[in-house]
Amino acid sequence: MPLMVRDVHLAEYAVFGILMGANLAVGLYFALNRRSRRMNSDEAFLGSRTLGIVPLSLSILATLVSAIGVVGFTAHFYTYGLHWLWSLVPLLFLVPVVSRIVVPVFYNL
Repeated sequence: MPLMVRDVHLAEYAVFGILMGANLAVGLYFALNRRSRRMNSDEAFLGSRTLGIVPLSLSILATLVSAIGVVGFTAHFYTYGLHWLWSLVPLLFLVPVVSRIVVPVFYNL
């Protein structure tokens, strides 16, 4: 297989810059907005145990889908194609199971 040289275009740099800027803006907003009041450990780590089911589910999803996986899968798709997507078919069966078993366990903590 011949080695192919791929150049990074200006549009790709622009998308990357916009995403990084948006993440920085969200982080700074919440860091500076919450700075005026003190936060105890229960509120910081457990959300004062008042976290709803949707934010909890999204938090678990974000934890499981790590940045390394996103970068790795993107590079794999770019290089070899989307044949790996067939392994996502079992997710149709796993997502309901996880939402009924795993999320309630974390929700009751």
